[in-house]
Amino acid sequence: MTWLHFTADRAEVVREAMALLVPGPTDLPGEREPGAREADAVRYADRLLGAFRVDPPLIYAVGSGSAHVPLSPEQRHGWLRRVGELQAAYRDGTALLDRLADGDFAAAGVEVRHRALRDPRAHAFRDLLFDHAIEGTYGDPVYRGRPAPGRGTGVTPLTVPQHPAGRSAHPDHATGTGRASAPYGDETAALLRDFTDAARQVVLGGTDG
Repeated sequence: MTWLHFTADRAEVVREAMALLVPGPTDLPGEREPGAREADAVRYADRLLGAFRVDPPLIYAVGSGSAHVPLSPEQRHGWLRRVGELQAAYRDGTALLDRLADGDFAAAGVEVRHRALRDPRAHAFRDLLFDHAIEGTYGDPVYRGRPAPGRGTGVTPLTVPQHPAGRSAHPDHATGTGRASAPYGDETAALLRDFTDAARQVVLGGTDG
């Protein structure tokens, strides 16, 4: 399997962590809906962190997702900074999870992985992983490199604000500056944030677990 940003071992850490945070039938017996593992949410994170490996960057998809909108200089500057921050967070966060799971998070038992994710030192990275797991599982599948809804996928994605000429992978960071830009509408962006916050409350028992 080819990755844009992750190495194979880092991808496995992210995959296993996301699967515990947003579990599906594979990870939670009795669960009927697909979770992060089934949705391949790790691919969503990889394409975001590796967005600038291709040109135009994988930020605003058009149509089926086979094309992306070129960024303005301001957008490019903001997104480069944001993606760089996320790359650092994932680098440090996955290394931390390994340390907290006796050296190998992906190979550790489920209880050990749960313990690592609940450790206070991992809270910030866990929250980031959870947000990306939610977005990757329920968001537009084109950002996982899949066909757009309505093209035989059978997937109904979470509705997110759209770029005037394409769909944004991260409506909360539409300009790469950490806030929604005007074309998206503050109300829609706020609704998506509320959804993510509510989901975190249900799954994690609060923003701090």
